[in-house]
Amino acid sequence: MKNVSTQRAITRQAYQFMVFGFGGIALGVFLVVLSAFLGRVPLAAPNTSSASTVQFIAGLLPIVGGVAGLAGFAALMRGATFKRGNPLADRVGTILSHALPDEYTYIRSINTFRLGYIDAVLVGPPGVLVFRIVEQGGTLLHEGNRWLKPGPDGNWLPAGFSASRECIVDMRAVKNFLARKQIVTEAIFGVAVLIGDAKITEKTPVIPGVSLDGLLERLRSGYMAKPRLDPAIAALIATHLTGA
Repeated sequence: MKNVSTQRAITRQAYQFMVFGFGGIALGVFLVVLSAFLGRVPLAAPNTSSASTVQFIAGLLPIVGGVAGLAGFAALMRGATFKRGNPLADRVGTILSHALPDEYTYIRSINTFRLGYIDAVLVGPPGVLVFRIVEQGGTLLHEGNRWLKPGPDGNWLPAGFSASRECIVDMRAVKNFLARKQIVTEAIFGVAVLIGDAKITEKTPVIPGVSLDGLLERLRSGYMAKPRLDPAIAALIATHLTGA
């Protein structure tokens, strides 16, 4: 199995956001300074239409500059806080790399403007498998798209994480991304992987939920049950996701 990191693409995206951010802040400062200059230096004769125009522009520039500066600051923070790696996704990739042949590609820690952040995607003949990976243990009930834990009175209570819902959002993002690349496929699946000592009971789950120890068995009986993608299409999808 090819175990691919998107570190280079993530670094490029972060750099682009930071460049845009610095540019926005610089533009905002420039417009504010220009406004002060126009307010102090008479560029037109008093009480004329030209003077009124200059005054209007001088009053407008700080507003535009403020918007530009705020947008730049937001972009700068986005670039500086880009999530660049995920040790949990690395652990899953290590296990899969010893068990799957080279026709599979595991792409970890995808983080782009077009897709948002996705823990990992496995692409192969069976289709596209989107991972949501969380560190969670204990006794859990996976019902529909909810994760529940036993409460003190024996009733099931929310477990405090929403791996299945988040995975479904990621699946939709991948499907839309591929559609923009002129690749239309229904062979997009999802799995929530819990890393920890978890005992999971499932009741009509929308996607499979499995502990790390049981991941390979679950994939072989489900996702890997049959081929659904032409190898050339699978390779093209992997290429697009790696460079997204």
